[in-house]
Amino acid sequence: MKYIFCTVETHKNSNAKYNYEPKCGGFVLAKYLPLGSVFPYDFGFIPGTVGEDGDPLDIIVISEQGTFPGCILKCRIIGAIKAIQQNKDGDTVENDRFLVVPEASAVFGHIHRVAQLPETVLDELQQFFINYNKQEGKNFQPLKILSAKDACKAIEKAKSNSQPIKKIELFLPLYDASGTPFSAQLFQDISKQLIKDFGGITAYTRAPAIGIWIDPKKQPIKDENVVYEIMVAEIDHAYWKQFKKKLELQFAQKELVIRQSEVGLL
Repeated sequence: MKYIFCTVETHKNSNAKYNYEPKCGGFVLAKYLPLGSVFPYDFGFIPGTVGEDGDPLDIIVISEQGTFPGCILKCRIIGAIKAIQQNKDGDTVENDRFLVVPEASAVFGHIHRVAQLPETVLDELQQFFINYNKQEGKNFQPLKILSAKDACKAIEKAKSNSQPIKKIELFLPLYDASGTPFSAQLFQDISKQLIKDFGGITAYTRAPAIGIWIDPKKQPIKDENVVYEIMVAEIDHAYWKQFKKKLELQFAQKELVIRQSEVGLL
């Protein structure tokens, strides 16, 4: 992971804390810090991640200049402050702060590892978040500094926790145009291929789906289908384009339906 995209919520030297609210599609003023207290750097999150606290992973943008709420930055991961946070109700969760440097930074462009930062920067950052959380009745406890490599691993794990995920559904006909059923071996081979490529599938075969449409002669046509369902994190469009062409040849169909949708898991 060389670069990632980060979203800024609160800009450098801001006395106000902003939170991104997906429901309203914008940034909402959360609170004001005590007089004399400001954010030392841009503060935001990594989209597409979910941390232990249920929120996207937090980032601190080490840069010579602040931006604005909503600014998207292409950044390099240099490390992280691993920490736990005890909330008012007594629950303790992991709440790390990931350290990034914008690709566009001139002053910090040479920084690739957290060890290259002055110790005073890390000390000031840790003290800032200790005091910041203390004002809300929370106990923020830094544990250790993660290397860039370990920070990247943690981000990849948080990406895998991110929802929604993608659901792909394949609708395959049971019969050809003359009403002859396709062989069971054909469906078995398709199942084996999908399991090999994606690790598992859900097949709805005992109660076939019924498709009804109107042909050019205005006559209703019914078709019974087997439905295969696959869950993936990302969709490989090239793979599915090629696989669809292969299926259309095997089933002698002008076009088969392969549908994608986003779903969440509880």
